[in-house]
Amino acid sequence: METQLVRLDKPYNIICSPDIKFGLHIATLIVVNEKPVKDAETGDVVDTYPVAKSYPVVGVEYGIDGEVWMKSEQKDCMVICREGESVGLYTLKKLMELSSKSHHFIDFVLIVPGALSMALLAYGSKFELPTDDSKHIINDYEVRLEFSEENNGQSCMVYASKESDFYFYDYFDNEPPFVKKIHTNSESIKYLADLRDSYVRAFHYEGLHSITFTTKDKKYQWFVDDLNGTKADAARV
Repeated sequence: METQLVRLDKPYNIICSPDIKFGLHIATLIVVNEKPVKDAETGDVVDTYPVAKSYPVVGVEYGIDGEVWMKSEQKDCMVICREGESVGLYTLKKLMELSSKSHHFIDFVLIVPGALSMALLAYGSKFELPTDDSKHIINDYEVRLEFSEENNGQSCMVYASKESDFYFYDYFDNEPPFVKKIHTNSESIKYLADLRDSYVRAFHYEGLHSITFTTKDKKYQWFVDDLNGTKADAARV
């Protein structure tokens, strides 16, 4: 095994691992291993070839420098921005998609907006909402939900449309549940409401006031009405 450390220059990138750890990417550790090539008939090793993997070395919170993320290859990490720069809704949505795909516990996604907000603050960066034609921050948003049924209508995916600014996704069963390990429709409404509140709570001071849901699917208008009928706890946001 051979290793090489490649040091990077400031300003460093803020990166995020698939398990939602944030850090400043200060260097890259390249690890090269020799992989054996075996004869198909005898199983004997007849040759080797090098396989290189790159791991980020980060300066993380609380002033701890030089941690190697050996569980997260560099190619699997997301670059958020350079330290001191600003990010917006596009980056947030991409991060939410990353966390949803890489984590088995869907409720884990609820912590991501707050984790991003804290990381940006720690590294001198900002989250900025878009402005209207008058240069005023847009405070209120609409997210159109789409529904896709499975299992002869017993199960359903609900997700934000591609043009929506925020990421929302869940998979639910009608009550009683067809599959016990996923949300019922009432649990799904609560989960999406909690995710909405998580966005508002994380970026309230940046100007995010509300997210309202719509749909073109008349069959699930009741779902959207119930979701919009949930009220955020003012003390929490």
